[in-house]
Amino acid sequence: MSHLIVCGVNFHFHPLAIREHLVIPDSCLKHGLMALGQFPHLTESAILSTCNRTEVYAVVSDVAKGFAEIESFFRSVQQVSDHDNMSPNYKLMGEDVALHLMRVASGLDSMVLGEGQIMSQVKFAHQCALEAKTAGVVMDKLFKQALNCGKKVRSQTSLGKRAVSISSAAVEIAKDYFKEQSVDFENLKVTILGAGKMAKICLKHVLSSKKAPKDIRVVNRTKRDIEDCFQASKRPQSRVIEVNDTFTFEQRHEALAKSDLVLVATSAHRHLLTKSDTIKAFSQFSETNTKCLIVDISVPRNVDPELATIDGITLKHTDDLAGLVNKNLEERRKVALEADDIIFDCLDEFTAWQKARSIVPTITELKEKVETIRQAQLQGAGSVEFKALSREEIARLEEISQAIVNQILHIPMVNLKAAASSSDLQALARQAETLRNLFNLDPLAKKCSHAQSGQNIEDMHKNHPVHPGKQ
Repeated sequence: MSHLIVCGVNFHFHPLAIREHLVIPDSCLKHGLMALGQFPHLTESAILSTCNRTEVYAVVSDVAKGFAEIESFFRSVQQVSDHDNMSPNYKLMGEDVALHLMRVASGLDSMVLGEGQIMSQVKFAHQCALEAKTAGVVMDKLFKQALNCGKKVRSQTSLGKRAVSISSAAVEIAKDYFKEQSVDFENLKVTILGAGKMAKICLKHVLSSKKAPKDIRVVNRTKRDIEDCFQASKRPQSRVIEVNDTFTFEQRHEALAKSDLVLVATSAHRHLLTKSDTIKAFSQFSETNTKCLIVDISVPRNVDPELATIDGITLKHTDDLAGLVNKNLEERRKVALEADDIIFDCLDEFTAWQKARSIVPTITELKEKVETIRQAQLQGAGSVEFKALSREEIARLEEISQAIVNQILHIPMVNLKAAASSSDLQALARQAETLRNLFNLDPLAKKCSHAQSGQNIEDMHKNHPVHPGKQ
């Protein structure tokens, strides 16, 4: 019997200093899936890696061995040697896995409530698993159901009215910080390091302020990306924005030294802003204001934490968004109550699908075996007397034998389907196995071609109906 599990780390339990060592970049996700595919007890797998979490979802043949293999995978991914601190800190099984992913996809389990990017991240994880061929029938259904659930929650609850993200939260943190310092946001000199999706959202939210800063620059490796970043952030009613590329990427520390606010949204695997280069840049531009807020929303962090020790620099990163979590606790509870019915309806659909899927091989094989016996008996009746029968008499014999088979199979099929709607998966599996033993069918573990093909019980009954009496 197969089991659905998830194993991972997230912001609830592990700080960024730990999580960043387990981040699997998008470019490496397929390699990670290929590695998971080598483990003998993982029959299906998918990886969801974001700034808030790194999780491995899997279908396993043995729960204990499956968890052990995923932990081994995490040890191979980590970039530090402290194995005790780096082991996954939560493990879920069965329905809890589906419930967890549905809450994640809905934005209810994000550090920033309703965070918008998680849907695309779940979709990307699903697509990668399909392309790597590590997602089978169960994983495909699980992720599709979770994405469908996320769409419903966002469209049918107040969560959909929130346009929030890690990037927008970073800008809000900056606004709150300078408000406390009695500094007008419009007078700031702002530098955005990076020109990718998160950087574009940062720029958009900076520009959407009622009194947006007049001095904004984007620092990136290529000028074309900077132009795209500004273009994507324009609004029809906004003022004309000129591309500010005064500083090259190699001059990023100089840009920092001439800025009041630096938003870092890059995807490097190293520190792009270092302590020594920052001190050097500040010393060269002593005539400028040496007070600066840096908000690094990159995971892993692209700003050396040591910059926080430099006088005049305030450094914040994604874990500083925890304040928003505490601030919105009441709102979280309210939205969660709104979403509960939707999430549990989606969960019930997935659970019903799993239960139905688990008995398809037994029902199909039982009917095939009885039909084989019926056909063999009819063929064995190929005596002179049988051959002498008319077409009408042979048809009647077929009808009677089919009716007998249906009468015999009716009660077992009804009871098995009733069990599928009321029993847990393990109890249902035991009943199916009992039926297989009584009718001398092959062990379920050795023969489950219909289940692997994704055929569900409704489709099966359309093709092979079982009713008492005549057909």
